[in-house]
Amino acid sequence: MAYELLLADADGTLFDFDAGEQKALTALFAHFDIPAREEFFQTYHRVNREQWSLLEQGRTTLPELQVARMANFLAAVGLRRSPEEMHLFFRDQLSRQSILLPGAEDFCKRVAAQMPICLVTNGVAVIQHARFDHCTISPYLSGLFISEELGAAKPDPAIVWAALGRMNVAPEKAVMLGDSAAADIPAANAAGVFSILFTNGRPAPAEHGACAAARSYEEALALILG
Repeated sequence: MAYELLLADADGTLFDFDAGEQKALTALFAHFDIPAREEFFQTYHRVNREQWSLLEQGRTTLPELQVARMANFLAAVGLRRSPEEMHLFFRDQLSRQSILLPGAEDFCKRVAAQMPICLVTNGVAVIQHARFDHCTISPYLSGLFISEELGAAKPDPAIVWAALGRMNVAPEKAVMLGDSAAADIPAANAAGVFSILFTNGRPAPAEHGACAAARSYEEALALILG
């Protein structure tokens, strides 16, 4: 199959969100005088995952998620701070993080020589625009589709359909690369787009639901470019 469009997830697929998030969290804790204990970092990650799971299930909204994860974190560690103020500071810190996964820039360069690349991402628009507009892969991107702006978050296929419509590409002529078997893969599958689970060196789960899996960018390139 000769594909005409790559739809790529951002965080965990092209961007090292974990590294960027750790930098933002470290700055957040320092600013609000929160001890930089490992258990506090782990507590934040747990409540954050819980909120994103609720979003993927349609049980919360992105604005609610951003404040709730701070409120739930503070409750879990027994501290009194303003979750609203923490959210705003953290949002600013996250918007400064554009750390790519090793090999991501070369991957985008090679794909962009053959077809357009559009990012399809669940996230906060102000953060995502700030991160993506000035990163080194920006010249290789033909479109940016953000859930907050479109009113639909993966696994809802509406965000994929929006990208296909804007780029005027039929579903069977597009391919989706993402690292989330819970969000990226079902969104692509429901839209009729060939789905590739990107595992970044890890073995793919037994029942990931994707059409194919790639442990590296080289494996992904072989599937996308043929």
